[in-house]
Amino acid sequence: MVVVLARFLDTVLRYFESGERDILQVLVLILVYVGMQLFVWLEPNLMEWINTYLLNGVRRESSRIILDKYAKMQYRYIENKTAMDLADRVVPDAEKQIVQCYSSYLNVISFVVKTVGIVVVLAGGALLPAVIILSCSVPLFILAVKSGRASYNAVKEVTKAKRKADYFSEIMLRREYVSERKLFRYGNHINEEWWRNSETARLLKLKTSIRWYIKSKAGSVFTALIAVIAAMMLIDPVMSGSMSVGLYISLVSSLYALVKAIAWEFMQDVDALTAANEYMKDFQKFLSLEEEKQEGEKLEKAGAALEHFESLECRNLSFKYPDTDKYILRHLSLKIEAGKKYSIVGINGAGKTTLVKLILGVYDGYEGSIYLNGRNIKEYRKDQVRRLCAAVFQDFSRYALTVRDNILVGALRRTDRVSPEEIDRGLADVGLFETVQSYKGGADTFLGSHFWDGQDFSGGQWQRLALARNLIGSSELVFLDEPTAALDPIAEQQFYDSLNSAFRKKTTVTISHRLAVTRDSDCIYVIGGGRVCEQGTFDGLMIGHTVFSEMYESQKEWYVEKE
Repeated sequence: MVVVLARFLDTVLRYFESGERDILQVLVLILVYVGMQLFVWLEPNLMEWINTYLLNGVRRESSRIILDKYAKMQYRYIENKTAMDLADRVVPDAEKQIVQCYSSYLNVISFVVKTVGIVVVLAGGALLPAVIILSCSVPLFILAVKSGRASYNAVKEVTKAKRKADYFSEIMLRREYVSERKLFRYGNHINEEWWRNSETARLLKLKTSIRWYIKSKAGSVFTALIAVIAAMMLIDPVMSGSMSVGLYISLVSSLYALVKAIAWEFMQDVDALTAANEYMKDFQKFLSLEEEKQEGEKLEKAGAALEHFESLECRNLSFKYPDTDKYILRHLSLKIEAGKKYSIVGINGAGKTTLVKLILGVYDGYEGSIYLNGRNIKEYRKDQVRRLCAAVFQDFSRYALTVRDNILVGALRRTDRVSPEEIDRGLADVGLFETVQSYKGGADTFLGSHFWDGQDFSGGQWQRLALARNLIGSSELVFLDEPTAALDPIAEQQFYDSLNSAFRKKTTVTISHRLAVTRDSDCIYVIGGGRVCEQGTFDGLMIGHTVFSEMYESQKEWYVEKE
């Protein structure tokens, strides 16, 4: 465009000065220049369409990759603050960040081509101004790179404050917090905490923006001076005739446009490119988080499929959480056999729930061995183990789906179709059939407050529904972690009466603080000090001054009034 504009101006000058009447050449140059200018006008719209197309494609792929990573990465990262901070930086608007990285690369390359093109044309008439402009671009590039890194580091700090602000916002907006918010009147305090963290995030962003603005404006003043000096240095070649007037006008015009581009577009693009590059490093770091090891592939191919549950044994099992030195379990040994009912009891923090998560493969990195059907559990694929074993934890999930879909979540591994009668039978086994039938939509009624026609459950009803998921699953070994925590003693006894019938074909391991529910267990394991300190039947453990009998006697006082 610089060359075409220069030739056009020179041709027009000759047209008026020398009387040359080459109208065709003038028209051709005008048409070529207008065509180039038209492309410049249309280019932003074209790039917007291309970016939208790319964004949709990247959104599709990045969502799949991120969800797949969340599904496969080791559970320990969910409880790791550093890993969650990383995920909070990477996951939101991932597709926009990736496309921004791509666009920034293109913009910087475009700017380099533009600058080199002008410098090459400039060097044809005056070499020194070209060298000056080229050399002055280097410190501006370095400045923009440093600014981009500082911006992304600020994002890291903003993420921490934003996570806190978002959580406080949830407390003020989510329905499950309403009762206690009204009861304890902590709304103003939470609002202040939200405001404080939001302000911290906002001020960090503002501080970074101000620094970037000052640096970019300082750079623009510097480049403007360079452009003025270059324009003055070009006067001499024009006067000597080594440079045409048209080329001078075109170059000066382009130099000032270049100054404007350096001051804003170039600084922004390099800043964005550096930040995007730092983001991509974090994205790769997120994708490199360790995933669950499936293992057992050779055994499965050899035909040793895990079809039925026979026994499970823990031998000298020890475990401590990552980044800690305290052992939760220490040399724990126990055995579970098919067709029997077991109970695991102990004080809070004894490691009961941790033991279940180790068996299910939620946590790795334990010492000792776990044997399933006589083989080391690591010889089986984790999906095989989880198909055979299931658990209902205290923090069970509540899905804003229909009653039917809430139950079918537990039957996704089944190869046969779950019939409506089976769902009704599962609801009846946990005492929810009549309640669900009273709803207008029956088992197709949505639960929770997410939908305008949703029906909410009580805490105890949600817990019963979580148990119903396990009734229709293909699991043969079921762990029940405090299954009646949300029930009163009378409802608890009724629940266990129905549960004995519903789970008669499954091996059950009940974890509970209420020792009365262990009466019907074939074996009770008492965990203390990270190991099994006592084991036996209810009657056997009640003889003498055992840990179990002392715990049981202390609990009797909750229900029996002292004389």
